[in-house]
Amino acid sequence: MHPEQIHTGPGFLGVAADAGRAAPVLAHIMLRLARRDMDAVERDLAPMAGLTALHQVSGDYDLVVVVEAPHAKALDALVAEITRMRGVTGAMTSRLLPAGRQAGARSFAA
Repeated sequence: MHPEQIHTGPGFLGVAADAGRAAPVLAHIMLRLARRDMDAVERDLAPMAGLTALHQVSGDYDLVVVVEAPHAKALDALVAEITRMRGVTGAMTSRLLPAGRQAGARSFAA
């Protein structure tokens, strides 16, 4: 069992036990795409299991894909599948860390 901080409102901080259930692992994948393949990549990504959000962005990358998986190995496989897709010319992946992992981390709970 792993304790987890919970926030249920202003001035309240509690601890909940997750009964051994692991939280999903999450990542942002920034994708650089060949312009001619943008529509096809978006179409191929949309139905993928584990994809939680897909955003077109401006700048050095063209898409931000947010994915989740039940464990790190599954996340790695999902990231590999996405970054090897036809039309993807570059990628940068950032795994999202649980809030409060760093000493002195601030809570953004309302």
